[in-house]
Amino acid sequence: MTLTDRTPPTMTFNDHLQHLVERALASIPAADTGDIYAVSFLIDNEDDDPRQPTLTIGYNTETQARRSIQDASDQAEARWNYAFWIQNELTVVGNLTSDPAGATARQEWITELGLWYDEPTDLADWDSVIGPLAAQIEARFNQTCCQLARTLHTTGVIGRSVGRTVPVIVHELEYYEAIARQTEAANPPGLADEFTSWVRNG
Repeated sequence: MTLTDRTPPTMTFNDHLQHLVERALASIPAADTGDIYAVSFLIDNEDDDPRQPTLTIGYNTETQARRSIQDASDQAEARWNYAFWIQNELTVVGNLTSDPAGATARQEWITELGLWYDEPTDLADWDSVIGPLAAQIEARFNQTCCQLARTLHTTGVIGRSVGRTVPVIVHELEYYEAIARQTEAANPPGLADEFTSWVRNG
């Protein structure tokens, strides 16, 4: 029997995503929990392919933020710009190498949404066909990650893993208004205000 044979047939990408993220959060060292002030949901496309969005789970600590102040423009940037974070990768959901089952489930999910596409042979199709599909995949993936973050707050997973409630920052490597809005959507009202204020006033 192969690993694939043992995979429950009812496993959806959402189930897989939640399982891996919960397992990742449970793996946070006890020595760090009291120092964590935010959890990172970093969204990126593997190989710059919109059909391969990944979610990397990490966190940052007060100690790291203080250590980074000397390299950042100010305290807020040291605290909220991922470039200055620990950048620990507790898990990378959907990575083709480390999470092939998630990558397969993700492709099935995108296909079920009617958004999967093959590489076009005509470059003219990129803007007219691929662009809109890629944008929809991005929007649905981001929405799914925000919904998961809310679920983890509601079920107490964040609180149990970190020892208290901290904001989940749903972000990319660059920051703009959409990042602020989706992080607001991912958290209880007001919890991520410090981060969203930095994004909007930076």
